[in-house]
Amino acid sequence: MSDIWKQETLFSSDLELAILPGIGGRLWDVRFQRHSLLFQNQDLSGYTPDLKDLTGYPTKSPQFGFPLWGGEKTWIAPDTSWPNGAPYVALDSGPYETIETGENHIAMRSPICPQSGLQIEREIRLESGSEFAIHHKVCNQGKNIRNFGIWSVMMLNHKARIGVPGKNMKTGDVFGNPAGFYSQYDEGIIWNCDKPGEFKMGAENPNGRTFVRFETDQAKIWMICQTDLASSDDAFAHTFPLEIFNSGDYPYCEAEWHGPLKMLSPSSTIEFTQRFKVWSGDGPLALAQSELELMKCMS
Repeated sequence: MSDIWKQETLFSSDLELAILPGIGGRLWDVRFQRHSLLFQNQDLSGYTPDLKDLTGYPTKSPQFGFPLWGGEKTWIAPDTSWPNGAPYVALDSGPYETIETGENHIAMRSPICPQSGLQIEREIRLESGSEFAIHHKVCNQGKNIRNFGIWSVMMLNHKARIGVPGKNMKTGDVFGNPAGFYSQYDEGIIWNCDKPGEFKMGAENPNGRTFVRFETDQAKIWMICQTDLASSDDAFAHTFPLEIFNSGDYPYCEAEWHGPLKMLSPSSTIEFTQRFKVWSGDGPLALAQSELELMKCMS
């Protein structure tokens, strides 16, 4: 197997993070109490990406004209700017250089994308045996002003449920048929991604908090993602700061977080940070009552 598939790991107590610098600088897996939480596409295991031609790889989802490697990665929004409808090749499938590493963190840098002139840096940091963070930074290394947003896409293993706390939140259908996969309550919105069925929806996220519940054979595991609160002036490349996708072909769904849309001059940078907490059993003491009620609805 190529060195491109060599993984790095960060470990503390119950939490292990597997990182795959060689294919898009991915967070390849989050393992909690030895349970794998992220999806890895076994159809592509061991393949070396051909950055000149990423077609012809085995797939159960031919409607997407690019490899679905798995894990969590940094994409560039909007997707309407992608060449031929596929993520920027060097940024999504190219090898990232490891620029800093330590006992509890790793920082990686992409090549400069010849299609967009953009360059990504990703730092993954293990904060404790239940907490980690992902920091994204994108620099415009090209000669033209670019208007885009940072987009973190995390592929979550089934069975999973995703919830967002808040009242009267707006949503928008992107594609597919979400009927039967989501419910709106007084406490928030819940997407039940326990089974195949392709759809994608966007949603508001007024508190910047996203809840995920994984159901494994032995335990129910919870994860919260916290992002900065959106301001009234923020616009997003796909209208909403959060998107939910469920696959009809593979056993995964996606939580997709967007940073605000920014106009970036040459040599300028934008940044976006996510903070995660993972646990099993009772919820963290800092949760609001409304969030605890949402969790009951997700159980």
